[in-house]
Amino acid sequence: MDKGFQALYFLILCLFCIQDFHSQNQKPFSGELTYSIERVDKKDSVKAEMIIYARDSLIRVVNFNSETGKQELIKHLRFGKSYLLIDTEKQKFAIRTNEHLQKDTTTYTFKKSLSFKKVGGIRARKFKVKQLEIKNEQAFFVHMKISAKYANTFTSLPGLPVIYFIPSENGLHKYSLKSIKYSEPPLQLFTFGKEYKIVTFEEFSEEFSRLYESGQ
Repeated sequence: MDKGFQALYFLILCLFCIQDFHSQNQKPFSGELTYSIERVDKKDSVKAEMIIYARDSLIRVVNFNSETGKQELIKHLRFGKSYLLIDTEKQKFAIRTNEHLQKDTTTYTFKKSLSFKKVGGIRARKFKVKQLEIKNEQAFFVHMKISAKYANTFTSLPGLPVIYFIPSENGLHKYSLKSIKYSEPPLQLFTFGKEYKIVTFEEFSEEFSRLYESGQ
């Protein structure tokens, strides 16, 4: 075995050890995460909240908004399936999405800080995050013992973001963890009933347009 190959082998071994150590620190999470959502670039009267239910690789994200109502997303990470649940007056739909495959929808870089604080009852480390869509750097806080995959965003971070900012066409919104509950939610929470029709986005658009145009 030549020296070049030995060095490469040692580097690969070190990478695997680091990944294994990281995965050991981040055990599967089961429970409930509740986030408050507020617009920070401009004050408005919209009240919003997000609740994430998790049971290992099963995730249900429920968004409440005083203007748009409730939106729900179910993700089965292990089985590679995700569904957006939509209720209309005539039909309930479970729209197949690629949420389980999506990585970050925003481009960003980050670096850790030496600061810590408690957010929602858990210890979090400060990270300085620079998003491509935003001029200024933001202060995120990350809980290192839970994977970022449960937050459904900023999945490249080395832990669960408990304070973070998301830009959109409706402004800049701050997400703050209000509480964390360790429990084992019932499996029924990550399923949907037979009254839901499973469709693709294209099929949903066609059916919704047909219902609207027919005046049913």
